[in-house]
Amino acid sequence: MPTLDTSLLIGLIRHDPEAMEQEGLPLATTAINALELYRGAFLPASVQENLREVEAILRALIELPITDETYRVFGTLAAELRGNGRPIGDFDEVIAAITLTGDGEIVTRDSHFTRVPGLKVRTY
Repeated sequence: MPTLDTSLLIGLIRHDPEAMEQEGLPLATTAINALELYRGAFLPASVQENLREVEAILRALIELPITDETYRVFGTLAAELRGNGRPIGDFDEVIAAITLTGDGEIVTRDSHFTRVPGLKVRTY
């Protein structure tokens, strides 16, 4: 099942029509995406409302696990991207590693995921 990246989850929270068109996808994400959502919830003034929305969407999602395989995939991936001078950021590298140990497909607006070898990127 594809991993729903933070950009899509934020779009769903904001009722972005393009994100809403992605309905019907299996709803899975990672703990890292949840961390990013909570970080964003505390930034604007309406924290309580943001927290309610974040918690509601996270209750509806399957959280893909971080496994022993994820650790190895992350280490290999992060080293390769840094070695090529094209890292995508620690959080996104962990998200990519979790996705690669799953079905290998992510749904996102973030084009830098295309730098990850073997990762299928579905943009919206």
